[in-house]
Amino acid sequence: MKIKKGELLSALKADLKAADLLKREQDALIAKWKNEYNGAPYGNEQKGKSSIVSRDIKKQSEWQHATIVDPFVSTSEVIKATPITWEDEAAAKQNELLLNTQFCRKFDRFNFISKAVKVLDREGTLVVQTGWDYEDEEVTTVAEVVIVDPVTGMEFITEEEITETIVKKNQPTAKVCRNEDIYIDPTCQDNLDNAQFVIYRYETDLSTLKKDGRYKNLDKVAKHGTEDVDYGSPDDTDFKFSDEPRKKLLVYEYWGNYDVNGDGIAEPIVCCWINDVIIRLQSNPYPDGKPPFIVVPFNSVPFQ
Repeated sequence: MKIKKGELLSALKADLKAADLLKREQDALIAKWKNEYNGAPYGNEQKGKSSIVSRDIKKQSEWQHATIVDPFVSTSEVIKATPITWEDEAAAKQNELLLNTQFCRKFDRFNFISKAVKVLDREGTLVVQTGWDYEDEEVTTVAEVVIVDPVTGMEFITEEEITETIVKKNQPTAKVCRNEDIYIDPTCQDNLDNAQFVIYRYETDLSTLKKDGRYKNLDKVAKHGTEDVDYGSPDDTDFKFSDEPRKKLLVYEYWGNYDVNGDGIAEPIVCCWINDVIIRLQSNPYPDGKPPFIVVPFNSVPFQ
């Protein structure tokens, strides 16, 4: 018997709440490190005494930033594919050429590497969401076709319209996530492979969700409206869109294992919801069945 969506959503929200309790401790540390990086006042300043805070941390970080970024953006051979056996040698060379072309020419590598380095240096943890960008289009063309006469057995060429699929995009993606938006299973300790779930929170709008094509129940989202949730924009802007297609929505994307079939075995799923409306629920589309996230700690602590 399959689980009801209402019960599923309640269980996933419970996971979110449990992860949030421990996440607040890390958020507090990140906020402290940001203040030290930017040289923010400590709050114990006294009148008549100096209130200047040295920005040595920021100076050191900015000084080494270019040195760290340069190796990834100054060469066209960033990725090295090594064959396991002699039979894999040709495939390794082909994959290496393809991945380097995609990374260097079809991906904004400078912006990605620069942002990743800054987030890791300032906040102590870097989270990257990986994915795959695929887009195709069906087109009708005129092609030559060889036809065999069933009576005489003679072959002759004719033209006819055929429909074929043209692949427009087929490449991996990577995006740096805000640490404020990532909720990780607190029982996984220091190994993300042991995490039963990773929840990613992000802002979007109805127009973007409809264009994507993977999301359902969007009419319910528009009908019931959205809650005013403090997303914590980094630029502290108060600007908001008033029209429904562009009005910002807060989506929670759950990647993890859950027994949705009621057979006692947790399956890898992805579930997205807005408020109390599930807009996407399906099996994890990736071959390994794991959450598509990479977590890089600046200075890892064992079992944390």
